[in-house]
Amino acid sequence: MAIAYLNGEWMAPADARVSVFDRGFMFGDGIYEVMAVYDGKVFTLEEHLVRLKRSLGAIRLESPHTDDQWRSIINEAVQRSEETPAYLYLQVTRGVESPRSHAYPGPGKPTVLITVMHAPVLARTEIVPYKMVTKQDFRWGRGDIKVTSLIANGLLKNEALDEGFDDALLFRDGELTEATASNVFMVQDGTVVTPPKSNFILHGITRDHVLALLAEAGVPCEERAISEDELLAADEIWITSTGHEVWPVGQVNDAVIGNGSAGVVWQVVDSLFQASKK
Repeated sequence: MAIAYLNGEWMAPADARVSVFDRGFMFGDGIYEVMAVYDGKVFTLEEHLVRLKRSLGAIRLESPHTDDQWRSIINEAVQRSEETPAYLYLQVTRGVESPRSHAYPGPGKPTVLITVMHAPVLARTEIVPYKMVTKQDFRWGRGDIKVTSLIANGLLKNEALDEGFDDALLFRDGELTEATASNVFMVQDGTVVTPPKSNFILHGITRDHVLALLAEAGVPCEERAISEDELLAADEIWITSTGHEVWPVGQVNDAVIGNGSAGVVWQVVDSLFQASKK
């Protein structure tokens, strides 16, 4: 069953309550991680813990737990829920402050929320390539921090949905950054290409895992800038994230990518990814 951990207590998710004065509610002043659970185990847990600490440091919030404590709480959450496949959502905010102020309060108690809920999408019963539309990336300049403030991502995603697409591919100053909640790869003449890490994109755990798998398999890869014209002429496009794993894109704007189906290189990387989960 779904489970929630809130500031040291276990409960059903519907029973979890956070103060209206929590800075996560008032300011979106917090960070989060989403982890996949396969066969009762958290996938790439150590990599998520590294990024968690990086995000906390970037917003000047001291981690409320050591790595060992995080591992213990996370693993207990998975065991208590008995859900698999599942998403484990971890959020840390700066905690409760009243009266409301932009200035950070003195040393306080961060709010820690963890939920584990069933994720049938991770069973991947059917893969239908996405249709995506290009949009200008107007989000803030620290996309590398996994913050809870996602209103711009939501606006862009819903614009795409309203226009009949599954998601948006974002461009800043003529160069591809990412999708609204995933990193982007393309294949060009047998070489896999993805934008380099920067402040404008999330340093995706799945992104890095896929690059490592491709390197081990001897598939040529490049991390470099990608223009919109180049992307539209790609042989294949995929997106990667915890929720999507590696998902093919069959259309961008009015352009069909490849033959509109999942490509040959995607089939290779997806096979490698599925094997790495075991």
